[in-house]
Amino acid sequence: MSQEDERKFGALCGLAKLKFEGVEAKKQKRSYSEPPGTARLNGHGKLHKPPQVPKVSERPRNRLRKQAVSQTILPPPTTALFVLEFEPYPHLSHPSKVLGIYSTFDSVSLGAFKHGAYTFSREGLLDGSEYLNPTGRIRIVPTSVQQSGVRAIFPERSQSLGGETMRLDIPHPESQAEVPIESTTAKEALYMAVREGPRGASWIGVFQDKSLAWGASLKDKAMCAMADPLCDEQRTVGVNNMPLVSGRLVGSGRYVWKVEEHWIDSADHTKPLLDVRDV
Repeated sequence: MSQEDERKFGALCGLAKLKFEGVEAKKQKRSYSEPPGTARLNGHGKLHKPPQVPKVSERPRNRLRKQAVSQTILPPPTTALFVLEFEPYPHLSHPSKVLGIYSTFDSVSLGAFKHGAYTFSREGLLDGSEYLNPTGRIRIVPTSVQQSGVRAIFPERSQSLGGETMRLDIPHPESQAEVPIESTTAKEALYMAVREGPRGASWIGVFQDKSLAWGASLKDKAMCAMADPLCDEQRTVGVNNMPLVSGRLVGSGRYVWKVEEHWIDSADHTKPLLDVRDV
């Protein structure tokens, strides 16, 4: 190796030494500035993202805090009522009958005694909701007044101006006016949608408006017709000019869907319950 080559080699070695010492000095400065335990384990590794310190958001003062007042729409309050129902002996031989609608449990219990109840049944010993009388069983069923549903308009009169019978399945100009809903406090009349079969009867619901009760009856009739075909359908007007529709369900017998008018705490106690057998 010539003298010139030795001189170049020495210069390269000196440059490499300076580079190495500079890198080591940077490592020492970084290790002194960082807290213990956070130094890199690998000198050649790189952080993808710098460490971020979570920002503590200060809560505003109460006098500066503004809250929007949310207006919640509450459902209309439902009126709790009690239905007094009579089922004659023998069981499932005749349709049951609604004796009345009462506002309190004391009044419905008094109504049961006025209809001949003398003792509790086996089920009534548990909650006091069923009595026995000489001709059948008397039940106390809690319910509430339904203020929404399907509304069906029906004519108020059963005869037209010409004296002919008015069909309820044909709309008439005079019967299309909306019937205003009256409160139970001003007029304590309620309307019950009833389904009556050959061996039993059941009430669909209690409504404040008779158009809602009639709509519930027609809706129940349509649901029954979906299960079994309905034939021989007839529509007429029943007691107190209330609408009535009857038909024969194939395989089940003849059924009647109707609307009954009841007054709260004013059931007729003079009518004997034995008349239910003649229905």
